[in-house]
Amino acid sequence: MTTSIGHCLAVLLAVTAGLTAPALHAGDMGDMWSRFDRSIAKFDPIGRHVRKPIERAIPNLRFKGFLRQWTDVLLDEDGIDGFRDQDFRFLQLQNLLEIEMGYHVAAGLDINVVSHFLYDGVYDWQESDGLFADSIDRTAEIYHDRERILREAYISYRAPRFDLNVGKQQISWGKMDGQFIDIVSAMDRRESVQLETEDFEWRRLPTWMANATFHFGQNSLQFLYIFDFERDRQALPGSPWASPLSPPPSAIADIVLKPKRPRTGDFDDHEYGLRFDRSQGALTYGFVYMYAWDKNPVEHVVGTTPSAGGTLLRLRSEHERLHHFGITADYATTFSGIPFINVLPTVFRVEALYTNGVRFADFGKRAAARAGANLDGTSKRDTLRAAVAIEFGLPARSTLIFQGSLFYTFDWESTLGPGFGGGIGDEWTVIPVVFFSRPFAFTRDRLSMELTVAPVVSGPSANWQGIKTKLRMKYKFSQYVTGQFIYTGYDSGSATDLYGQFEQWDNFGWELSYEF
Repeated sequence: MTTSIGHCLAVLLAVTAGLTAPALHAGDMGDMWSRFDRSIAKFDPIGRHVRKPIERAIPNLRFKGFLRQWTDVLLDEDGIDGFRDQDFRFLQLQNLLEIEMGYHVAAGLDINVVSHFLYDGVYDWQESDGLFADSIDRTAEIYHDRERILREAYISYRAPRFDLNVGKQQISWGKMDGQFIDIVSAMDRRESVQLETEDFEWRRLPTWMANATFHFGQNSLQFLYIFDFERDRQALPGSPWASPLSPPPSAIADIVLKPKRPRTGDFDDHEYGLRFDRSQGALTYGFVYMYAWDKNPVEHVVGTTPSAGGTLLRLRSEHERLHHFGITADYATTFSGIPFINVLPTVFRVEALYTNGVRFADFGKRAAARAGANLDGTSKRDTLRAAVAIEFGLPARSTLIFQGSLFYTFDWESTLGPGFGGGIGDEWTVIPVVFFSRPFAFTRDRLSMELTVAPVVSGPSANWQGIKTKLRMKYKFSQYVTGQFIYTGYDSGSATDLYGQFEQWDNFGWELSYEF
């Protein structure tokens, strides 16, 4: 393995040197690139020396995985930004090893285990007073406990009309950019607004459940019974993506008690989900219902305490029971006779989720509670989040997607804080996303470009909240190795807006992935 890596790096350095060496002719550079290309095409040391021997020794065992390295570097100057001491350059130096094993027990019966080993070097490899999240929760830096290392572990049984998975697993509902009916699994949101839909597969937090699906004709009916609650994990104080709007814990005067969370051993705390899907030719549609907990708790006022500086609130975070009702639909068609294009494959998608009983922090009621009123400082509202998208299959294997996303809070008041599914800091929020991807034929489609533009508009208070732009250049070195360069920018909006608060977080990054 070391020899192969060393050889590939040597060839790559030679190619790089050739860019500035005047004595090197184009033919020499072509020969070097060809040698590098042949070497990297065969680069699969773990597959050859680990996976294949294991699978030969245990015929019923499937062994695979990947090794991935992410790096993001700030482009803006450091300094004090809000409550943040932004004295760091690297936003992430993450290294993730995934190992997936599946053992075939009998016809239709398998055992599946997925393990994750993650290390983020931002806390060790740069001097920074502003990065201390690893001292609050070690999993911000490294996966060191069973909960994070053991990502999935479930038994699956498959029959022609029935599937059953029991154990720790993740469930993906929804196909849109962002989360609309994707409500089953919690999410590790350590990257905050930098988190992308393509990262959800690794950032979802699997939980213990029973997942059964019945197939009859063109229909399917899925039942979920979740007996182990998993909450969302937000960017911790002292992490690279912690909001500059959040004051440090030492600046909070009120008394914060230990959070109250659903318990695995309490039957009344378990969650339930139901999904029905039907396929009718080019049209597929479905309905979802879930009786679940809000994965983000809300602080309740549970009492007050007099102090020399005034009345202190005693606050306890609690998760709220929610009723989710959702729809999803896809329709595929092809338009012909389009000028300059002729044939245009098109897919229409829609997803919507109505949620009953979302708990919001109500800062008007919190002020009244501080003044002596018997209030818990919260209010309940219903919310709607929905998206409509149209995807075009353009010539040269290019793709263009327009998606409009809506987040809405019913009976909104200006005193409300954030809540599940509601407008982002406002009554309503609209995010019109534009996505374009194109491979380059002169590289045999190994090089491709992806551009995503996502502005955020809210009303009636916040209005423009900024725009996020992401540009990716991907290159597939071989069936095992891929790499990409990524630019992400956050522009305009005020310092209190979704993207505006991260205006100094423009960054450039790269990703290298090896699959075996």
